[in-house]
Amino acid sequence: MTILDDIDTMRSNRDVDGLIRALEDEDEFVRAQAAISLGALADPKAEEPLDRMRNDDPGPSAREAAATAYRWVVGRSEKER
Repeated sequence: MTILDDIDTMRSNRDVDGLIRALEDEDEFVRAQAAISLGALADPKAEEPLDRMRNDDPGPSAREAAATAYRWVVGRSEKER
C-alpha cells in the first residue's frame, strides 16, 4: 500500500513508473493522487494507463482524476507534435 507522502516523493523525483504502479493501489485517494501527479508530469508513458483507469477504475473520484490527467497528458503530447 502506498501512502500520500510516497506519491509526493515520486512526483518530486519524476518517478513515472512508480506513479503508474500506484494507479493500482487499493486506496482510491492514492490512485487519484497518483493520476493527478502523472497528469502534472505529462509523460507520454502515462497516457495508456490513465486511459484505462478513466474507463475501468471502480472509484468515481479516481476515474475523474484519471480523466483530467489523461487530458493533460494528451494535450501536452499534441502541443509537442
